[in-house]
Amino acid sequence: MLKSILLLVVIFFMVCRRNDTFVVIGDERFTLSDFNDFYQFTPADDSLRRAKIIEDFINQKMAIIEARATGYAEDSVVMASMEASKRDVIIREYYKKKVLDKIKIKESEIRKVYEQFVNQYHLAEIVVENDSVAKHIMKELKKGIPFESLLVYSLDTITPGGDIGFNSEFQMPSEVARILKRTKVGKVAGPIKLGNYIYFFKLLERRRLTSPKYEEVKENLKSNMIRQKATEFGQKYIENLLKQARVEYNQEGINLLSKPESTLTEKELNTWVVRKYDTNFVRVKTVIRSVQAHLKKAPHLDPKFLIERELIPELVFERARQEKAENYPEIRRALNKTLDILIYQKYYSDNITEKVRVDSHQVVDYYNKHKADYPDKKLGDVYTIIYAKLRDEAIAKLRDSLFSTLRKKYQPVLNQEKYAKLLKGEK
Repeated sequence: MLKSILLLVVIFFMVCRRNDTFVVIGDERFTLSDFNDFYQFTPADDSLRRAKIIEDFINQKMAIIEARATGYAEDSVVMASMEASKRDVIIREYYKKKVLDKIKIKESEIRKVYEQFVNQYHLAEIVVENDSVAKHIMKELKKGIPFESLLVYSLDTITPGGDIGFNSEFQMPSEVARILKRTKVGKVAGPIKLGNYIYFFKLLERRRLTSPKYEEVKENLKSNMIRQKATEFGQKYIENLLKQARVEYNQEGINLLSKPESTLTEKELNTWVVRKYDTNFVRVKTVIRSVQAHLKKAPHLDPKFLIERELIPELVFERARQEKAENYPEIRRALNKTLDILIYQKYYSDNITEKVRVDSHQVVDYYNKHKADYPDKKLGDVYTIIYAKLRDEAIAKLRDSLFSTLRKKYQPVLNQEKYAKLLKGEK
């Protein structure tokens, strides 16, 4: 017994020399990165919840190791599910590699956005749409006529004194912020042309917010910036994809998609809707039912949008196949992770959920013994509630038994230092 314990300790410390080993299970090691793929803690997760999630992570990994050892990777249900999932995984991971992984946010960029939030200007405005009126206001201001006396020319007749309150730099167009930075309190900036209107801004007050602190909002700002860049990068990538595929839409075919299929002639059903690479056509008859099913739920949608929603992933997948992206290490890892999840689900189902049986006699017996818990309720009123309770209890019992057996077999060893940091929320 002592020798086996010492062997586990030796193995653990040997493996821990590599990377950031978090737990060793049998002959396999799992890193903090593996755990973070499983779950990302939030500030709301207390130590008890964190411990439970870490336990779930270890349980899942043990189950996968056991399932693989007993042939679940070749299970027909698992293999069919994997085949059905493979295309979506490749599309998602290939897009991530080509677009999302290229997004980099510098500390200086986050700081700049923060400064735009906390730097605020208290403004009053005059809005006009006529150049001649704007020129007249400029002349009057140069003569020393008070800004307030010129509010009669403003199209904004609702806001008292033209006072639009405090506005952060982040809220305003960059050209306005640039001018206001050079404007002294009490002075007027303008004219500034924005769209169809011309603005004059009087700077009533300038302030800098003292809260929230930079560190308090840094991660939120970064997340928002990543989302914004993801949209920008994604749009450029898709535009390039469509251009290279020489995608062309036929408005005549798109219009036909909104008509009842039964009213269309054979010629109309064979009208092309979209083509790519000059020779590959999608015709009305192949997409009309799918498009109309979506239009029933959301009649305002443009059929072209629905077609593009299917076309773009197909183009991404075609590009991924051309590059043999399935062999990229990150995509191979994602495919293996998907397979592991499917293996775990089938193993868990076979050994826990499918083994649970709750018959009506158990429900009746429980009800008779616990009538006091259900005052003024007949058996029919609470049958499903009791059934669900008994089933959950049976699942929990089987689950505890299974994972207890697996722990004895694989004897997982945690890196206690990293475990303690995770429980405390430290990095």
